[in-house]
Amino acid sequence: MKTPYLLVFMISAVLVLCAGAAGAQDAPVQAPAPAPTSAAATPPPASPPVALTPPPSAPQRMTMMDMIRDGGSILWVTMAMGFAAMTWAIYLLLTLTVKREVPLSLAKRAQAQVRAGDLRGAYQMCQEGDELLAKVLGSGLRMAGHDRYVIQEAMESEGERGAAELWQRIAYLNNVATLGPLLGLFGTVWGMMEAFGAIANETAQVKSMAMAPSIAKAMITTAGGLMVAIPASTVYFYLRGRVLKVIAAVEAQATEFLELLTQRKEE
Repeated sequence: MKTPYLLVFMISAVLVLCAGAAGAQDAPVQAPAPAPTSAAATPPPASPPVALTPPPSAPQRMTMMDMIRDGGSILWVTMAMGFAAMTWAIYLLLTLTVKREVPLSLAKRAQAQVRAGDLRGAYQMCQEGDELLAKVLGSGLRMAGHDRYVIQEAMESEGERGAAELWQRIAYLNNVATLGPLLGLFGTVWGMMEAFGAIANETAQVKSMAMAPSIAKAMITTAGGLMVAIPASTVYFYLRGRVLKVIAAVEAQATEFLELLTQRKEE
């Protein structure tokens, strides 16, 4: 009879021990309290101040004066030629017009004087004018009284001389348009020669510094030549159209005036 009681006692003891172990595991672990610090404790040393570096400055752009200085003497020659071409182009744009070279008032007055029989007055009026039409009509009046082909040949010869003069006046712009790129190419070749000379003769540390001005000269002179040639060529082609209009207008007026002189001779 004692065995069951002993067995129950042992089971109860085991359960009590297990419950105690489980409670010990679930209890929170308290950290040890920090040691009290004294009021006289010294603060940590301050870190040294960090030096602020200024932001990198933006690269400087090349100004117009820098380009002119780096372009050298070739660029100065190109600029002088461009200035002369610009002045001449403005003069031609103002003076080379159909209204100036072929004034309708002159043609009407000359025809009126021929109809009135005042050939001498018409000839003097044409001699006083410097227009192309005045020169052509004056050459026809000078041969008044001759056969038709003689008058026509005189007027055609004077018209050809006047047209050649007009073509020569605008040909200077075409010459500038041709020489501008050639000067720019010459500056390019000269600058590249200086750059390759720096590569061959300078040390490795200064090669880039020695090459930069030469390459800048090459590029600047090329740009300068194109800046002169493109406007000159544009104005030349525009004035060429004006010259063709002037020649056509002179031919029309000269043909009408020739018919008038021929009719006058027949009368």
